[in-house]
Amino acid sequence: MSIKILNNRDFVLTFSVVAGLILGDSIEFLSEISLYLLMFAMVASTINFSFKSWRNTSNLIKPLAGSLALNYLLTGLVTVILAWLFFLNTGHNSLWVGFIIIVAAPPGPAVVPFTTMLKGDINYSTTGLFGLYILAIVLTPSIMLAFLGTSLISPLMIMQIMVQLIIIPLIISRFLRHRKTLPYAQKSAGTVTKWLFFLIIAPIIGMNRDVFFQEPYMVLKVAAVFVITMFLLAGAYNYVMAKNNTNKALIISSTFVMTIKSAAFAAVVSTRFFQDDPVVAMPAAVLSIFIILFAILYSLFVNKLLYKMIKKKI
Repeated sequence: MSIKILNNRDFVLTFSVVAGLILGDSIEFLSEISLYLLMFAMVASTINFSFKSWRNTSNLIKPLAGSLALNYLLTGLVTVILAWLFFLNTGHNSLWVGFIIIVAAPPGPAVVPFTTMLKGDINYSTTGLFGLYILAIVLTPSIMLAFLGTSLISPLMIMQIMVQLIIIPLIISRFLRHRKTLPYAQKSAGTVTKWLFFLIIAPIIGMNRDVFFQEPYMVLKVAAVFVITMFLLAGAYNYVMAKNNTNKALIISSTFVMTIKSAAFAAVVSTRFFQDDPVVAMPAAVLSIFIILFAILYSLFVNKLLYKMIKKKI
């Protein structure tokens, strides 16, 4: 197996799922340090981001407002409605909690490399991703408290987690952007991020292995939510945007910002608050699988259909 394959994002994420299913509870110990693993992953993910790009407000306001509307309002609202219909008061309240944590999570760091891969609007994706990271300091606690209440969620612990996962990594990454360290940091950042996510996702999959095998109907219901919120919602969005002859690069970047939540973030928060109930983290585990599927299938859609849809205006 070549080094190039070992550094492939899809391979690493797929391997994390396979490893979790094979190893099961034997790697549960990794979940105990998942918060710190994600801290380092966030440092690596934010190295390439510079606040200088926000000096021009036209590069900030429109992409950030659009990303907020798509990721938190549109996808978030659809997810809440589906989770409420499928899981709340149906004997699967743990899954309802897990989906609320996903709704509260910021977009996944994979938004930027996926956008780059398909030649989307990098400014839109970068501004949307890191802008929502910063807004998540307020949005994430607010959403979790609004839907779950203080009986399940400690406001103090939420703020502590937000500081550890967003503020501290952003500060550390500023130091790594020094001209002497930046080239080395950029060279290794991608590899470090991928394998840290492997160490975060694999134990979450492993802790839910019995659920995957013993309750396939429940897993299918969770998967159905992501089929709707990722594939169907993205399809409808691309149809509308293409019909209005929107720039292809903008459609691609905004689609990724809309659909991809941070599975690692949701998994860490789930295990941190609900250590005795691994089912809460199960939606995050399934989401990590769907992110891989979405990236692969959406790339095929873009290459085969999107340009033709725009050119013909449907």
